[in-house]
Amino acid sequence: MDVMGDKATLWETGRFVQPSDRDEPGEAVEEARRRLAAEAGDVEAMSALGAMLLRRGDLDGAEPLLRAATGEGDRAAANNLGVLLHQRGYADEAAGWWRVAAVAGSAPA
Repeated sequence: MDVMGDKATLWETGRFVQPSDRDEPGEAVEEARRRLAAEAGDVEAMSALGAMLLRRGDLDGAEPLLRAATGEGDRAAANNLGVLLHQRGYADEAAGWWRVAAVAGSAPA
């Protein structure tokens, strides 16, 4: 079995991660699962982890993940990239990503 290519195995490995000092122990496990899957090229995991980091205020961590997921056509990532860029003061670029997300069918955009 090729562990690097087996998404189910990658998600399962998160159960061995020890929670950090975060309020929700499950959040650390979920982040680890998403990070492993994102590193293996899972677009949905890139988008979800990028959104998680964006909510936390980690714009530097979120941006490359959201850009990668957007490059693969993830409309939620396009919307979240717009939010991130707006927070950084790049209103024109943010509006462009919101248009991409809206055309792709993203309700929040």
